[in-house]
Amino acid sequence: MATDTAALDARALALRGKGMSFRTIATELGLDRASDANLAFNRALRRLPEPERVVVRREEAVRLDRLADQTRGNDALTTADVERRLESIDRLKAQLQAD
Repeated sequence: MATDTAALDARALALRGKGMSFRTIATELGLDRASDANLAFNRALRRLPEPERVVVRREEAVRLDRLADQTRGNDALTTADVERRLESIDRLKAQLQAD
């Protein structure tokens, strides 16, 4: 079971590195929710050697900053939707930095 989890986590990390959303990764891996894909990504991240972890965290932070900018600039969203999405992005950033 642990090997299966590690393999799934590694796939989530690789797919996120290709720029896939957590929702798409969840679908690709047969997970129920985008948050499950995010958890798998973070587990895999924490298994990486420190130098690689730093690089992946930096890349993911750039991706999340870009998403936040796109969210703020999306005139089709209500103010409440923008706030909700930005809160979600902040949670993802916090999970990314946690050890």
